[in-house]
Amino acid sequence: MIRFKRVLGVMGATLLGFGCTGSIDGMNAGSSREGPPKVGTPDDPGKTPVDVPPKTTDETPKDPTDGQLDDSKAVPGPAPLRRMTILEFKNTVRDLLGIDAASIPTEGLPQDLESFSSGFSTGANFSTGDDARSFMKIADSIGTLAASKLSTLLPCASSGDEACAKQFISQFGLRAFRRPLSGAENAKLLKLYQDQRDAAIGGLNFEQSIAALVSAMLQTPYFLYHWELGPNKPTMDGALVRYNPFEMASRLSYMIWASAPDADLLQEAVNGGLTSPAQIEKAARRMLADNKAKDAVRDFHYQWLEIFGLKDLDKDPVYTNYSADVAESMANETAAFVNNIFFGPNATGSLSALLTSNKSFIDGKLGKVYGVSSATGNDLKEVALDPAQRAGILTQGSFLAVKADPDLTVPPRRGNSVLGRVLCMDFRPPENVMIPPPAEPNPNQTTRQRFEVHGKAACATACHTLIDPVGFAFENYDAIGSWRTQENKPNDVDASGSVEIGKDTLTFKNAVDLLGQLAKRPEVSSCMATQWLRYGLRRHDAEGDAPSLAALNTTFAKAGYDMRELLVAVTKTRAFTHRTLSVGEAQ
Repeated sequence: MIRFKRVLGVMGATLLGFGCTGSIDGMNAGSSREGPPKVGTPDDPGKTPVDVPPKTTDETPKDPTDGQLDDSKAVPGPAPLRRMTILEFKNTVRDLLGIDAASIPTEGLPQDLESFSSGFSTGANFSTGDDARSFMKIADSIGTLAASKLSTLLPCASSGDEACAKQFISQFGLRAFRRPLSGAENAKLLKLYQDQRDAAIGGLNFEQSIAALVSAMLQTPYFLYHWELGPNKPTMDGALVRYNPFEMASRLSYMIWASAPDADLLQEAVNGGLTSPAQIEKAARRMLADNKAKDAVRDFHYQWLEIFGLKDLDKDPVYTNYSADVAESMANETAAFVNNIFFGPNATGSLSALLTSNKSFIDGKLGKVYGVSSATGNDLKEVALDPAQRAGILTQGSFLAVKADPDLTVPPRRGNSVLGRVLCMDFRPPENVMIPPPAEPNPNQTTRQRFEVHGKAACATACHTLIDPVGFAFENYDAIGSWRTQENKPNDVDASGSVEIGKDTLTFKNAVDLLGQLAKRPEVSSCMATQWLRYGLRRHDAEGDAPSLAALNTTFAKAGYDMRELLVAVTKTRAFTHRTLSVGEAQ
């Protein structure tokens, strides 16, 4: 690792104590710029020069109805201030430096936090000195990686002069902060570079000094946090804030790519674009056609169904077909399954396919779990599973194994996930209410029989009359997702039941039957629209978002419940393009 003289406070931003409330106390505010920025890529940072000053975005687009959803009455809430998730961090560094994300160190970073309001994760806060020191070490390592790639990052690097360093600060700073640097920020970074080169202070060579710049930039709040407004004033649209072009570039890129804006998006922002619905839609469609969109689509579905931590699951040794390798195959199956629906050669984006398709992607290890003898080898291959046993993502091992204990299934856990994540029905036990646990395992009983007694408890009936029947529908799947017709022989598994959804009572014989009916329900399509909006906003939908959600549902239905069209529609909603002022934020 390249060692360099650390100049504390040079960027005016410290990691310790920087949380998710209040304002970003980062670099000095200011809007002066040393000429127009240049947008580039890791292969050629300066390949797309900008020869005109950035346009102001205070004007209302000439045709504000062009391609716009009818949600003009929406009054979105404030945007949560959040740090990058670990996935976003790795992808952003990957795209900044043009390196494999797997080579980017993250050991020691605090884990992402799940937002209980939205159900989707946000980046963790730096809450201790150890967290900050870990990230300082990681940033230094990334700086070293950058120094090793200067020939592609910085074509002028061979000159090793200050003019080249200025060019790097402007171009890399634009891409790292996702907005142009202010004059004050440029000056502070140049001072850091000069101090590194000064024999009396740092005494480092050009490459080492550039590494110091990269490390410093990656440790600022403006890199780590989603706050692309920077030191600038918000753009007001009546009583609401309308995200400026640089903010929109980042909102689009982190929703669709889970990464930073590319050169084209930044160029759009520099030119004052991404302000009209038509411009936003064009950008969103281009991004969805890029392979990078697979990361965000996978991330959404993993978070939506809470299927993280598979490799760390403890399963009883009786499940001889389960191992960490099998768990990895389960996660890969789900990723391949959803990406095929969104991006495959015959992709339809179909919500129905997500919930009912019996086609999936398995290898030999999963073949043993699913009872498919024809599946062999270590590579995932598309197969048609038994349609009487498998229907979509909720009958895959990833979901079923996570929603079970090491040694047995937990029907309320599976049922609660289906109701909460697929139907947006939020069940939380009242505070200070003790619900008795189910009876101890009995070799003469099935799991359903144990939990039926538990669900009859006076304090449990209100929720469990809904939760438990849905969970029982999945009792044909054991704790790792293998199909079964009996439990504790000779007891037959009973997966039948009924549940009230809206004004209707759905009667089903098992999960496949239930999912076939749910796939046709308006509550399910409406919930999927809600979940994608929550993912994009990383907050719970508020009362003022109702017009945006209504418009999304209309668009989704007109598109034949194509989830790709839903994703594009989310980016054009007022909930996505506007926010209210944060507490204490100056206009």
